[in-house]
Amino acid sequence: MKPWARAAVQGAACGLVIGFVLLIGGRLWRPEVAAAQAKPTTVPDVVKARRFEVVGAAGKVRATMTEADGSAGLSLFDAAGKGRAVLIVNPGGSAGLRLLDAAGLSRASLGMGPDGSPGLALSDAAGKPRATVETGRDGSPILTLSDAAGKTRASLAVLADIGSFLALHDPAGKVRATVKVHPDGSSSLSYYDAAGKLRATLGGTSEGHSGLVLHDAAEKVRASLLVLPDGEPGMALFDAAGKAVWQSP
Repeated sequence: MKPWARAAVQGAACGLVIGFVLLIGGRLWRPEVAAAQAKPTTVPDVVKARRFEVVGAAGKVRATMTEADGSAGLSLFDAAGKGRAVLIVNPGGSAGLRLLDAAGLSRASLGMGPDGSPGLALSDAAGKPRATVETGRDGSPILTLSDAAGKTRASLAVLADIGSFLALHDPAGKVRATVKVHPDGSSSLSYYDAAGKLRATLGGTSEGHSGLVLHDAAEKVRASLLVLPDGEPGMALFDAAGKAVWQSP
């Protein structure tokens, strides 16, 4: 037999042996693989626990769901393991959602009281509320703006008994000016001193009257200027007892 023929026969024999081994191996392993693939995965309908944790690939806890003292809560964490969002429902029925920055300070809070009144608070980098929006039981909305010291500087509201209302506050948090539009259509602009006393009011009625009233430190009317709907003007001056000392016409 020629050398090349002998090599061919040997190669063929080797190929038969390898094929036989693979065939036997396939027969030995395929049934187990098929059995494993055919085995159904059991998924429970309900999973009960007092606490759940979701862990990331790095081993950091990224989310927890807990129940303690009647309150149910969900917390979400960033890649560094710091809390960034918290959702909680309290036993009394109130609920809240807080969003935190990287320093762990609450920057936004959305809540609802037991009576269903919702509220939103936005805070600065120091964690102090700077803007709040809330709705009372009667549905009246109120917007409050505060400074870095936590003092209220402006309030805007729509109230059932007052109407539209804007109040501006000084650095001490005291009301110094208000603008009102009442339910009957009348409107007014009022100024208050540092003691909170009403000192001046400019207003107009739904009937067409317009006027300016000036008060003393005791809030007594001391002067008034009035223009009637027909254009007729009037002016009066009063003493500390409220008695007119001069008027025209």
